Amino acid sequence: MRKVPGFVWTLLACVICVVATAAVCLVSADKGSTSDKYLEILNIIDSTFYREQESAPLEDASAAAMVASLGDESSYYMTREEYEDYKLEMSNQYVGIGISTEYLERYGYLSVVNVTPGSPADQAHIKIGNLIAKVNDIDVSLYSPEQLNELLRSFDDAETEEEKYFTIRLLNTQGGKAEVKLKCELIYSEPVYYYIIDKTTIGYLKIKNFDDSSAVSLKNAIAALQSVGATSLILDVRDNVSGKPGELSEALDMLLPKGDLFLLRDRSGKETSYTSGSSYTKLPMVVMVNENTCSAAEVFAAVMQQAGYKIIGRRTAANALSQVIVELSDGSAVRISRYEYLNPDKKSMSDLGGVSPDIVSYQISDSDMDVQLEAALDAVG
Repeated sequence: MRKVPGFVWTLLACVICVVATAAVCLVSADKGSTSDKYLEILNIIDSTFYREQESAPLEDASAAAMVASLGDESSYYMTREEYEDYKLEMSNQYVGIGISTEYLERYGYLSVVNVTPGSPADQAHIKIGNLIAKVNDIDVSLYSPEQLNELLRSFDDAETEEEKYFTIRLLNTQGGKAEVKLKCELIYSEPVYYYIIDKTTIGYLKIKNFDDSSAVSLKNAIAALQSVGATSLILDVRDNVSGKPGELSEALDMLLPKGDLFLLRDRSGKETSYTSGSSYTKLPMVVMVNENTCSAAEVFAAVMQQAGYKIIGRRTAANALSQVIVELSDGSAVRISRYEYLNPDKKSMSDLGGVSPDIVSYQISDSDMDVQLEAALDAVG
């Protein structure tokens, strides 16, 4: 079968999106006619379109459009392949080499900002600060971190073991060069990383998500920081966009004294409450947020603020919803918001418009300095 031009797929997707959106609006009034209309459109495409089409892409486009029509960014459809990746992500695992990167404009390359201990990158002696110039013969100087990760994972689909390996050409800021050969592996990524800020007794904790094992990771991180003399903590939930109510509750329980934390409420009005026990962390703390902080992380910031701890950064996303996953018969899945988070006063945290920081701080786009972290240091110090 010949490849269909991109513009044709775009037109088809638009048609399916319109039909699916209309279907959602009509479904409660007349489910039979909605189903008929969907089948009619498929039959028209099957019998009339000038090229023969496979049904799977059309079904995926329709399913994605139906969920997207809800207007909730946290609800979406996943193909079978996307769902497999999602399950790894939610368990804090991924296929890769164990690095995080960011683009440094002054050098014109992606720079390594984190290396997972024991990962292929760590074993190949890739260091923080290394610049990534090429992967095999592919110039990646203009790649985003996401594009680089996608390129590296693509080698894992090779048929032979030898073809799974690739060579990364590294540079450093002093002009040094090196090449390393490695391949992607399944890696567990700690959801919390931490360190003592230089020349202080302030512990910094980056909480990447509130997914599987995040509460245990946070507990271990706090214990490790206290063991080396930390006397105060900065809890960073910037860009934290996912999490589970149970993990969130456990994390808050170890930080706050006994009391009400938050509630979940479904469409029927049924509520589930979460509370903390009497044992908690007795250290000064501040919380860092930004405009991308949402879901469980947004609730985390709201509860900490209500408990009297200062919030630093920008107003959060006002999307305090909790999702469930519904797996479909073909292995694809729908992630859909089922609950809204409520504060102890039973007010919707989304309706409250997000968390307004006590200390507003904006990042400077062309600067390497973390202005918000500096503000947090001043606040907790």
